[in-house]
Amino acid sequence: MIQIPLFRYPRNYGDIISDACSRYSVSAPLVYAVIYAESGFQADAVSAAGAVGLMQLMPATARWCAEKTGAEYSEAQLAEPSYNVELGVYYLSYLLKRFDERDAVAAYNAGEGNVAAWLAQDLKEIPFLETRQYVKRVFSAKRVYEFFGM
Repeated sequence: MIQIPLFRYPRNYGDIISDACSRYSVSAPLVYAVIYAESGFQADAVSAAGAVGLMQLMPATARWCAEKTGAEYSEAQLAEPSYNVELGVYYLSYLLKRFDERDAVAAYNAGEGNVAAWLAQDLKEIPFLETRQYVKRVFSAKRVYEFFGM
């Protein structure tokens, strides 16, 4: 029997994640897995590219999501878990309406334009190594979160 160290798979921000997932009809295990892969649950994480917070939102993407949801955009609030998760789950729900789950996760990492181009070329494998690894990491974590009933 395989032992999974639970401490490696945080379940922080449960109420915030659950509320946003309910609002936008996104599976909680998928959101936990994206947060796991994006920031490792570090609310104040900032990437070299400028992505911010738990769900590592680029400010331009967060601004677009805020406009779509009717929220006021605040770059200063991007590191706040409730604000970041709200916008991040909205964006993930948008991608899930446009693509299947694998391609939506790839688009979350590589951008929807890149994924649309790959699909137009009928590529079966994700051409970016970083994105292929990211998708594997997200789905591996998602299986763990599903197993533990997240």
